[in-house]
Amino acid sequence: YIDPPFATKSDFGGSNGERSYSDKVATAEFIEALRERLIYLRELLADDGSIYVHLDLRMTHYVKIVMDEVFGRNCFRNEVTWRRQIVRGRKVEARYMPNSADFLTLYSRTENAIWNAIKKITYISLEEADAKYMKDAQGYFRTSDPGTYSNQSLIKLYNEGRLYVTKGGEVIFQNGVLKTTKGSIGIKYYREKVGNKVKEETVADNIWDDIPGMGIVSSEYLGYPTQKPEALLERVVLASSNPGDLVMDCFAGSGTTAAVAEKLGRRWIACDFGKHAIYTMQKRMLRIGESKALQDEEDQYGKTVVKKGSPYGKPPKPFCVVSAGAYDFSHVMDLRKNRETYTDFVLGLFQLSRDEDRIQKFRLANIHATKDGDPVEVYPVWDDEYLKNVRVDEDYLRGIVQQAGGSLRGNYYIIAPETCSNVGDTTIQNPGGKEVNFNILTFPYKVLEDVSRNLVLQEQPGSQSQVNELITSTAFYFNEDVEITVERAGKGLRVSSFNSRILDGQGDRYKGLSGLAMILIDLDYEPGKPFDMDATVFANDISGDGTFAVDGLTSSIGIIAIDRHGNESKPQRV
Repeated sequence: YIDPPFATKSDFGGSNGERSYSDKVATAEFIEALRERLIYLRELLADDGSIYVHLDLRMTHYVKIVMDEVFGRNCFRNEVTWRRQIVRGRKVEARYMPNSADFLTLYSRTENAIWNAIKKITYISLEEADAKYMKDAQGYFRTSDPGTYSNQSLIKLYNEGRLYVTKGGEVIFQNGVLKTTKGSIGIKYYREKVGNKVKEETVADNIWDDIPGMGIVSSEYLGYPTQKPEALLERVVLASSNPGDLVMDCFAGSGTTAAVAEKLGRRWIACDFGKHAIYTMQKRMLRIGESKALQDEEDQYGKTVVKKGSPYGKPPKPFCVVSAGAYDFSHVMDLRKNRETYTDFVLGLFQLSRDEDRIQKFRLANIHATKDGDPVEVYPVWDDEYLKNVRVDEDYLRGIVQQAGGSLRGNYYIIAPETCSNVGDTTIQNPGGKEVNFNILTFPYKVLEDVSRNLVLQEQPGSQSQVNELITSTAFYFNEDVEITVERAGKGLRVSSFNSRILDGQGDRYKGLSGLAMILIDLDYEPGKPFDMDATVFANDISGDGTFAVDGLTSSIGIIAIDRHGNESKPQRV
């Protein structure tokens, strides 16, 4: 299931009718970016797997054509119309009819996709039931078409008072056999009465009008724009997977897909570019026990131990948060063939330049610059052996220490594509017992593929309205250090200093707080434990003097700062 950020500004038109869907992603670029992802997703999809693409009326017909190309028209299964809201108030007066629906386009990988019939449960008023059903002393019922049934089942239904006879006859019970004096025997199917309503259970079609949107199920709301209700994903997951299957969402946002998959006994992978989304998902999974159970659960004796709608009550299964990128090295652009150009380019990613005079003293291979006087190595991807077989790991780092003898100490930096490194920052002692601090500066390899077109830094959102504009990103994550000092100020906090080395589109350093995207807040922070985000303060909510309000300020508050390229500060207690 994927829910790409579609029409995030509510429509394509500006105040004067100009097309302004997004100043970052035009329609054609959006469709192409989605097409690239759909190709990869098809390759990942199991032979019995399905994919749901959730869009609105502005984009769904474009993507349907792309999916015909990628998956094949024969693998189109259906288009679901989800009525996410009831039209009321001013919307009733909307020109050309108010819009209250989204669309889920469903394709499968093969003809053998898993499909579990969807049960749809609704409730109608007693007045509606009076008009729709017959009624006797046992309640409301409908009748089946008369047919042939086994005598054993008829006797059971006879004792339950669930038989009826057509054409005015009556039932006769003789010698253990049921007969009629006239007509045929049929069955009454009773509807359950729940309070002052009558429960109906049917098989759902492709019009889903029984699942309310987030405006109605606000108890689930995490403050994340375009968040979808769990009931919607519950239906998707139950229909197209079985317990133990793997569910993936690569536009995961608030993490609804992951949370639902977890509670329904599926495994899951959830991906997103935005740091706000990543921390929202982490928070959601850490607190999943507080959310509502989606199904009744029984113990080994058949006793219901968890009722649907009650607290789920279970901790999450172990999960990890991974910064990952896997790219095909065989399709790298010409930068890899040109060692000098490549070296200058990757040094530039980290605002460094060649330092031929100072690097001579280190007498180590592949040192091309210094950072605060310390050596900077450019990992030699131009060498096929390094590209295909060697990785930056502890053995690699120990080899550098051994080569340098006892002369290497302090900080040592290595610039490498993410997929060439299997280790994070690591400290190793040299032969003389002095520490060498290896700092691994990684970047997505895809920047090399995209730079020939246009290297554009996709910035992290600085306001709530911008959260879902981060459609794709080539180079926002360069592992730069972010430093921030925050102090208490009345009923809130104040940023007294902020520093990030990132550059803006003109190549200049951001000044003051201009490079800050957001501050994440944990109201009950404990060093050494996972950062459990309670709130997000976006840059546009911080005043000019650095102050901002915090609801529920505690004595153990923790913060993480995210800069506009996605780099983050270390968690700190305030």
